[in-house]
Amino acid sequence: MKEEEKKKIHDLLAHWTHAAVQVIDVRHFVLQAQESWNSYRLPASSYFYACKGQATVRLDGREYAADRFLLLHGGKGMVLDVKLTDDELFAFYLILYKAKTLLPRLADHALLNDGGKEPFQLPYALVPHEPTGLYHLAATMAREWDAQERLRAKGTFLQFVHEVMQQLIQHGFHQEQQPLAKQVVRFLEAHYTTRISLESLAEQFCYSARYLTRLVKEETGHSPIDYVISLRMEKAKELLARTDAKLQEVAAAVGYQDVLYFSRLFKKHTGMTPSAFSKHALAAPPVPDRLYGKPGLSIVDEKGESYSVNDNRYQRSFGGIVRMNKKSTRHMATLFMVSLALLVSACSGTASPTPQAEGSVQEQAGAAQRELTDGLGNKVTVPAHPQRIIASYLEDHLVALGVKPVAQWSVGKGDVQGYLQKDLAGIPAIPYDLPPEVVMSYNPDLIIMDNAELVAGDKYSQYAKISPTYTIGKEKNSDWRKELLIVGEVLNKSEEAKKVLADYDTYVAESKEKLKQGIGEKSAAALWVTAKAVYMARQDLSSGDVLYKDLGFKVPAVVQEISKSGDANWNSVSLEKLAQLDADYLFVVNSKGVSKDEFLKEPVWANIPAVKNGHVYDFTTESSWLYTGVIANRQMIENVLENVLKQ
Repeated sequence: MKEEEKKKIHDLLAHWTHAAVQVIDVRHFVLQAQESWNSYRLPASSYFYACKGQATVRLDGREYAADRFLLLHGGKGMVLDVKLTDDELFAFYLILYKAKTLLPRLADHALLNDGGKEPFQLPYALVPHEPTGLYHLAATMAREWDAQERLRAKGTFLQFVHEVMQQLIQHGFHQEQQPLAKQVVRFLEAHYTTRISLESLAEQFCYSARYLTRLVKEETGHSPIDYVISLRMEKAKELLARTDAKLQEVAAAVGYQDVLYFSRLFKKHTGMTPSAFSKHALAAPPVPDRLYGKPGLSIVDEKGESYSVNDNRYQRSFGGIVRMNKKSTRHMATLFMVSLALLVSACSGTASPTPQAEGSVQEQAGAAQRELTDGLGNKVTVPAHPQRIIASYLEDHLVALGVKPVAQWSVGKGDVQGYLQKDLAGIPAIPYDLPPEVVMSYNPDLIIMDNAELVAGDKYSQYAKISPTYTIGKEKNSDWRKELLIVGEVLNKSEEAKKVLADYDTYVAESKEKLKQGIGEKSAAALWVTAKAVYMARQDLSSGDVLYKDLGFKVPAVVQEISKSGDANWNSVSLEKLAQLDADYLFVVNSKGVSKDEFLKEPVWANIPAVKNGHVYDFTTESSWLYTGVIANRQMIENVLENVLKQ
């Protein structure tokens, strides 16, 4: 990097450090094939960050090839053009801001001598060497902006600018990006002691696991997981050959907690047990002082520093000469090598994997993906252990299986399923109709759809381009038990799903017996009272399924009639039919806008047995009565027991 360029970058950093900043807008755009942006005039200083697809981008008369990640900065009034260069979609973030420097106009500021342009008006480009950090900051900023969290979004914007400045300082303006295959290999070499899976790689680099596997295999001759295992085995061989480290210490230093598992894996890859290898190495002649004897498996690139994806960087420095005898040299080498390996593991911020995790991550790379057929007949290749899931309106099943989605179902102005917020507090809301561009902003590694309506038309193909998309379909989603089992299968948690159902059935049997002992055989109904109408739960769906099938309440004649004529979970009931309701207990979701005592004064309620006897219990829309699933149903049963048996 030239001195003049360095000075410009440091001056730009100085202006940002002393700037008053206002974020104006944060937008995420997805252009489909053949779409383009023509002559868009920037209304303010802007960052343009391309994160997916290929396009030709022109800013202020200069043309750039955007292949996956590209950052551009432009000033107010500059013209932006975007034209796709392939048939896939192209996604980018546009961040608009105003900034005013508080620095004095000193003559030695290089930026102010560059044609008289203000620092925040300058056009420049950067192909980031570490693009995923910028991507996650941009995506976070967009979500915060959409959620009206403007102060938080401003803080994230400043983090984004800081990351841009750091990469400019290290690499300068518009440098060629390192090929993706080399980026992934560097990442594996820098983090080989930590738990690495194909899913985590896909999340880190925003590409499918299959594509990354192909790239790494072309670069190294190994799949990513096999390459990591090779790195670990070579490192273990070095420790065994050159130090007195105990077997437990060697295993821990290369990322294994289970010594027996490590020993089996070592023998599988070398043909010798660790102890036999150590003895053989002692008897062998000395080898050149190279980290690994195997070509292509060097941890440190001789031409540059190791790939780093966050601020947990570590440096190596060696200096000085100490004379030691042979024994002390070996003990010091042991201490240094084991400590260094453990330090690298600690700096990564990831715990060493368990034996079970190793078995799935390292020995069974082929099993890291599974092909399933969804409810619409689509062949879907899903990750073995997905980490970033969107399963809108299926969150009850996710929580029951111990899984948190990256976004949760919402309607209106972000209203979510209140009864799940103990477990989903802080999870961003996503609109119920799942706009593809919003889904993409969460970078999911798996999408699970409840029904075919959500993927009608070309929506399925749009979602499938973002991530593997599995649709449950009507046959299964009308029965929450079947739906839970399907979700368990897709998430590779079938046994957990079966246990959840078994535990629920036990709880239901105990609760049903308590009710029978407490009140005998009584009738009940679940109603939803709004300002405009009254709805009744079907006897075989939602709250009705819990009351009649699980708890054994008798089904009133009006409920039976409504259930035959209506297909929905909740069907409107006329005032005439409501007045005929012969129910001993009423469980009411009250969203009428007045208290229970107030609306029960209306004559239509007067002759219902539950009203006469004071057996009406109301709940807010934050309760679980409008939903279904093992967690929703458990909460309903708890509500019934607490209210009915307290009398």
